[in-house]
Amino acid sequence: MKGPVPASSARTPLPSRVPGVLGNTSLERFDAVIIGAGAGGSAAARVLTVVGGKTVLILEHGPNYFLGLDDPAPDQPRPLFSNDELKLTIRGFVEQDPLLEPRTFRESDATPAQFHPDVNTLPKTVGGGAVEADMKYPRFNRVDFRLASALEEKGVRYEGAAFADWPVSYDELEPYYTEAERLSGVQGLAGSDPYASPRASAYPMPPGLSMYVAEVLSSGARALGYHPFPYPGAQNSRFYRGRPPCNDCGFCSGYGCPNNSKGSPAVTTLREALLTGRCQLRYNAHVTRLLHDGQGSVTGVEYVDDRGQAQHATGDVFLLAASAVESARLCLLSDLGNESGLVGRFLMFHAQNIGVGIYRQRLHGERGRSVTHGISDLRGVCPGGDEIDPSMPLGGIVEFGTNSGAIAGAQAAVQAYELARLQNIPELTLWRLIRANVFQAHIAVTIQQGEDAPYFDNRVDLDPQLKDVFGQPVPRITYRPGALERAARQFYGPRLVELHRAAGAEYGFLAPLDRPPQSRHVLGTLRMGDDPRSSVCNRWQRFHSVENLYAVDGSVFVTSSGYNPTLTIIALALRAAAHLVSPSSPERVLGRD
Repeated sequence: MKGPVPASSARTPLPSRVPGVLGNTSLERFDAVIIGAGAGGSAAARVLTVVGGKTVLILEHGPNYFLGLDDPAPDQPRPLFSNDELKLTIRGFVEQDPLLEPRTFRESDATPAQFHPDVNTLPKTVGGGAVEADMKYPRFNRVDFRLASALEEKGVRYEGAAFADWPVSYDELEPYYTEAERLSGVQGLAGSDPYASPRASAYPMPPGLSMYVAEVLSSGARALGYHPFPYPGAQNSRFYRGRPPCNDCGFCSGYGCPNNSKGSPAVTTLREALLTGRCQLRYNAHVTRLLHDGQGSVTGVEYVDDRGQAQHATGDVFLLAASAVESARLCLLSDLGNESGLVGRFLMFHAQNIGVGIYRQRLHGERGRSVTHGISDLRGVCPGGDEIDPSMPLGGIVEFGTNSGAIAGAQAAVQAYELARLQNIPELTLWRLIRANVFQAHIAVTIQQGEDAPYFDNRVDLDPQLKDVFGQPVPRITYRPGALERAARQFYGPRLVELHRAAGAEYGFLAPLDRPPQSRHVLGTLRMGDDPRSSVCNRWQRFHSVENLYAVDGSVFVTSSGYNPTLTIIALALRAAAHLVSPSSPERVLGRD
């Protein structure tokens, strides 16, 4: 990369007046090109521009729903989001169109892949999938980064699983976790989770108000000897870095935030990068191929712009941040970086086990942040997070949630009515089911983000038959739960239902597994490691075989852990970008505005 660009020469009048472009529209050459404006790409852009003084081009496949995102005026961007169930959950306002950009799914090589409308797709928008997420931002445990060694030490094996130690430790990543929490604005209470690994500082903000459903489920958890705690989340509990506190409107998971209190990448790291004048973002820009010289260097990217025209962009270094599925797909389409044969392999989601409870009292999901509390007692680690607990399978953090959507509740009532008809229960009429409002006001869920082991055969490759609207082979997802996931469901499923019983539920059951998984946590495919024979990227997330190509999304994960992954994606992206800016002392970039 070239030297820093003086701030005075990089600045231009903002905001952009060019359709399809945000930021400095006068920039023509770039130190770095980032593919994807989600959690990882935005974090890397912030370090490169704000701290490193580099010029950055971001190519984002989705549209922009944040009016004034690059406007330096003190007012925050005006997002085109609202608490509109029809717009967001029924009409798919920010979703990938499965007819234009389909995916296929199969459970093994022995079965043909079939078109499926949702193979763990993520929202298409400037800011990425975190725009619609409910921003649960826990850290991984210290043992997660040496999981293969920890399992071996305890004599624990899961057939077929390809566990490996990460090339980076928790202690190395801890300062970047702190920075990720500072930039995103994470609320939490240090010391409240006995299974959490040590942290060097308090959370930027204290926890906000707890939801009523969290109080109900926490009482049941305590009765069973568990340790409920305020779930760390990137929603402001007070005014923070120019954004207001959350008003607990109830529409968090699956919705963009209408007042920017949610610390999504668009209004945090990405906005800060754009306001430097050193960043240009082109949205509705679908990258189709990475160009390379055949000698281990990327020379440019081809993409289709917002008018459907083929375009070309160049830079010194290139960072993939398109998601684990799309980043791997792009490498395969470009015939790049796959000398090990591992591109697309070890695909992981999260093995979500969901306990459902029906309660007599209303649980008021219409107020709150979707999830305010949870437990780590079912993660499968010892207190302090340094070792695994061999007496139980690897599990995951458990979220205490409910349903905030009236339309979603009514849809569930329709399904219940159909079941009642089949069972010949005439008194359960549709109007009675909807009026009872059981599936919105009286339902609670315990959602376990269970460890999903890396298996060689779980992967992304190119479908040999189906193509997308751009004429390219679509991603083919091959995925099947293995020995760990089956053992964890058998062990933890009854405990999730038992928690509801202890909390006073009238009925409880374990929800059936989704096929394909719907966790929205998409990991692996470009795993990092020190050995080029067993990994795709090195410890700084650079491709072993491509000197100027990095991956800064969830694709580099070696294991999935049992925690929500976004904070770790951001921390790793900050670390990779910091190494690009300051190779000899990357930590010097931390805490700088």
